[in-house]
Amino acid sequence: SGTPMWQLKAEREEQQRKEQREKEAQAGDVLSIDVEGDFFRSLLVVSELVEGSFKDVKVRGPRRETRREAIKDGLELRAACRAAPRQPGAAEVAATRRRAELLAKTWASEELPRADTVIEEKREEPMRRRLARKPRGAGWQRVGDKEFFRHSSAPMAFDSAKGRYLKLEEGTNVYHECDPPYDPIEYPVAVSASSSLVGGSDADLAAPDRPRTLLLKELIKTGAAMKHPLFFLDQPAACFALFDGVRSGAAAEWCAKHFHTKLLPRLSASIQFWSDKAVGQLLTSILEELDAQLLQLPGSCWDGASVGIALLLGNRLAVASLGVVRVLLLSPGGAWKALSGEHHAGNVAERQRLEANGGEVLADGPPGGRDLLRARRAMRPREWEAAEGLSTEEEVRRILEGTSDSFATLCFGPDGPVDAKAARATYKRLALRVHPDKVPEALQARAKAAFEKAEAAAAAIEAFCEADAEATSVLHRILHAGGGLGHLMSPGRARAVLGLPESGRSEESTHCAAELREALRRLGIHSDGSFGHPDQERAARLLDEAVDTLTNGLPAKEEAALQDSVKTTRALGLRDLKVPRPMVLSTPHVEVVLLEAEGHHHLALLSDGAAALEDEEVVSRVASFPGQPKAASLADAAARSAERGAKGLARCASCIVGVFQVSVDVDGPVAKRARTEMAEKVRARHILLKHRELKLKIDPKAHLR
Repeated sequence: SGTPMWQLKAEREEQQRKEQREKEAQAGDVLSIDVEGDFFRSLLVVSELVEGSFKDVKVRGPRRETRREAIKDGLELRAACRAAPRQPGAAEVAATRRRAELLAKTWASEELPRADTVIEEKREEPMRRRLARKPRGAGWQRVGDKEFFRHSSAPMAFDSAKGRYLKLEEGTNVYHECDPPYDPIEYPVAVSASSSLVGGSDADLAAPDRPRTLLLKELIKTGAAMKHPLFFLDQPAACFALFDGVRSGAAAEWCAKHFHTKLLPRLSASIQFWSDKAVGQLLTSILEELDAQLLQLPGSCWDGASVGIALLLGNRLAVASLGVVRVLLLSPGGAWKALSGEHHAGNVAERQRLEANGGEVLADGPPGGRDLLRARRAMRPREWEAAEGLSTEEEVRRILEGTSDSFATLCFGPDGPVDAKAARATYKRLALRVHPDKVPEALQARAKAAFEKAEAAAAAIEAFCEADAEATSVLHRILHAGGGLGHLMSPGRARAVLGLPESGRSEESTHCAAELREALRRLGIHSDGSFGHPDQERAARLLDEAVDTLTNGLPAKEEAALQDSVKTTRALGLRDLKVPRPMVLSTPHVEVVLLEAEGHHHLALLSDGAAALEDEEVVSRVASFPGQPKAASLADAAARSAERGAKGLARCASCIVGVFQVSVDVDGPVAKRARTEMAEKVRARHILLKHRELKLKIDPKAHLR
């Protein structure tokens, strides 16, 4: 070309210096504000150029309720970073130390900047452009020399040239653009957990009705093994679950086997940040789905399960409790908190809801007495016959307690006429017997209530007959066939309610119920479409229960077998306490707690068999074994239960203890402490032996051992 060599060398050196300056401009620090559900968090990316490669470190501030607080945190982190000495790693150390100080900082309102404060600076633009070409999170692999990345454990790709994320559809194997995944945080939290099961004898430990536990200490690895990628979750990620049987252990065993099949797919379905609200909805929806499936199982629908679930995502601990499972959290400072709900009849709100939906409470005790109150389906006979020789007091009791509808109150039988004239005649006869002026003074209050109930029944039947006499007869037939309150709907009773013959097909029940419901509507409805009288509502519920009995295909259950009361007002399963009206709910109590204080946080989940231990005793025992979950798993719970004569399901006690060691001095997971002293004893979990004459290199039955 005729260009001197010295000139070519100078141009090349100038080009190298220019490229170096451009590369150095892409290092430094970049500040941004992340939105995590209803909260905000500052994010400072500190970058250094080390041997021609970029070393990017993310320093995140504490979670704040307002954007102004997060901006203030970010400005403090950036100031500490830029004030650090110009030495390798100094900026990262300075920002990390400042972050640890901000964890305990509460800003005053006058110290905060405006919410619309611009935090981007022009000097950050080269680094921002470089970071935009870098995929979020870990596990990405470059495809050849192209600016294209594929994820190692998820069907996702990243096109850095266009700055877009792609997801592979299973059916077509075609990539489609999707939202960017959440950039997870690796918190300085070390997780350890253990569970224990104790009982009165060795046979109890293998009994089918024992409590069941599930420990997923490495949730992200578990998801990858089950083909459900969870790389976008904050780390560490773990899940612990305790299932305690109600009436028997069939429901608890089924739920323990199927819980993870619901959790992992739903967690991997969303690659965005899981907010506190979203996590609560996730756990609630999983339990409700388990409950819906459990209610359709022929062998387990009449049994139930109490549940305790702890889901750890980074430094957030989400706890969902249902039933009698207790959940306790002990903080490093010694303070403790109960995270489980009060799902027992001692809770006034729970008791009122239970009784309003047809349940009753037995063995009444002081408010809050978990072990003294039990709930079951209230069962009352329908005393419609006017027996001869009843005293006035017995007649008052029959009207007030033995009749569930107007027709039973006025003694209408299955064969007699149902009209206004008969209703008025019966009312006059009853009025003479229970009139408050004609009974002893001690009985006047109850007699007045019975008199008013009989009067209201006569008025209701007269109104029904005036509206539609034929529909009134239909209403009476349904109520009479349905029987007393709380009785289970047998197939024979269901056919009588619907008016189906024995030869009628179950498929006809839905159509028949719709016709009968339409007849009930002719007796009067409100403007919102609801029935105008409680007798109509009860008849409609009987129709629904009859249809359910004939179409669900579940085996009939003896009423005597279901009179066993339960200690909880919320549980999975227990079909007889949920159909047709939910006396027992499946909605859990959910709480989300931040683990920010430095030290050991202890979590304990306890089954009903450990009820003999008070909360304070549990906390004291756990606190005496800091960082040792196995030693703190309450080995004396069975002895305490045996001392008080525990039988049935309560003879076994199970406990899960999780330990979360939080450190605020380092950015990253806490390393395990190396053992320095020599131990006198060691425990061998597995002993492998190989005979020198062994011919098989692989044991074909190893998976069965």
